[in-house]
Amino acid sequence: MHATLTYYGDVFVGRQPILGPNLKTIGYEVLYRNCEVDSANFSNEDVATAHVLLNTYLDIGLEHVVGSHLAFLNIPKQFLLENHCEALPKNRVVLEILENIDPSPRVLEAIASLSQQGYTIALDDFVFHDRFRPFLELAHIVKIDVLGKSEEQLERVARQLRDYRVRLLAEKVETRETYETCKQTGFFYFQGFFFYRPDIVRGRQIPGNRAALLELLGNIQDPDVSLKHLVEFIRNDLSLSYKILRYVNSAAVGLPRRMECIEQAACMVGIDRIRTWATLIIMATGKDHPMEMLVIALVRAKMCERLGHRLDARFSEKYFTMGLLSVLDALYDSAMEDIVKNLPLPDDLLEALTSGTGTMGTVLNCVKAYEHGEWLELKHLQLPPATIRDFYLEAIDWANHFSSIID
Repeated sequence: MHATLTYYGDVFVGRQPILGPNLKTIGYEVLYRNCEVDSANFSNEDVATAHVLLNTYLDIGLEHVVGSHLAFLNIPKQFLLENHCEALPKNRVVLEILENIDPSPRVLEAIASLSQQGYTIALDDFVFHDRFRPFLELAHIVKIDVLGKSEEQLERVARQLRDYRVRLLAEKVETRETYETCKQTGFFYFQGFFFYRPDIVRGRQIPGNRAALLELLGNIQDPDVSLKHLVEFIRNDLSLSYKILRYVNSAAVGLPRRMECIEQAACMVGIDRIRTWATLIIMATGKDHPMEMLVIALVRAKMCERLGHRLDARFSEKYFTMGLLSVLDALYDSAMEDIVKNLPLPDDLLEALTSGTGTMGTVLNCVKAYEHGEWLELKHLQLPPATIRDFYLEAIDWANHFSSIID
């Protein structure tokens, strides 16, 4: 199936976070793939790019994919030469020049023009060579694939680019060790899965303060907890009570009058919303991980809920909880089995979190696959591709709105 500019039902759109030196999210690389094939390539690269830009900017709306952050977009040669980039908002995008583009006079002229207009230029998958020096004079960001590179190789890359006014972006950062090495070597931005992969050391005990938080989390997540007892658990933690009341009374919630206590708030907004807010606050407490991990938890929760409602409508709230708790191993750097063994969760939810099996496990695995751009795995859901993509975009929208509670 060929992509067209008037229909985008056959395209998945996803994103991968790009973090700054303080591990705050500065943007997302926009990912796309034809739903019909296991390839990120269309029959015509420039039509594909026009197609995904139409999705993310004109039809869907850029803010629905990247929120208020920058969108890193792959720009192939013809799209660049025909000045299509100028239709994009310069303050919202980073234009990634693909590695297969040669620095011809026309290409360099087009990039220079975009740079003069205020666009940010990045060189994708850059490998240093004398003939690419003209690109370095125009670029602002250089993306380096660091997967499998030694510390010596990374230091050599940094030395080669030291004389240019560019910031280095390490992509395919898969481990904390690689992140630390890249940071020490001079890289400024980081892209990869390192920050939400747990750094598990077998036999390590969960610290006492976090164990207490897990106990509180278990009390709040107990499916049989009454509203009275839920309020009591929250009220006994002053910091948790304060943060929930602050959010309940914020403009984002929009209640008609100010809530003075947790009991009032719970009665007004309902037990499920209070439970979700409390869970997020507990997960965020004392964390030394980037905020993006909790954004991922929110996106997973809502997407799992939407898929669960479609596949198993009676228990969609369990799917939401599953997505929300699925980052606990990374937050606590402990095996999921050790974290959830004392939580009062249903057996099918525990099975999904610990082994990825069962119907719920299939849904969670597919949501994680979407995050990674492994869209072929979504066939296990047996749902129309456009439905899955729309659930993902809805989840991002919801997470962008909801994440103010933990910001």
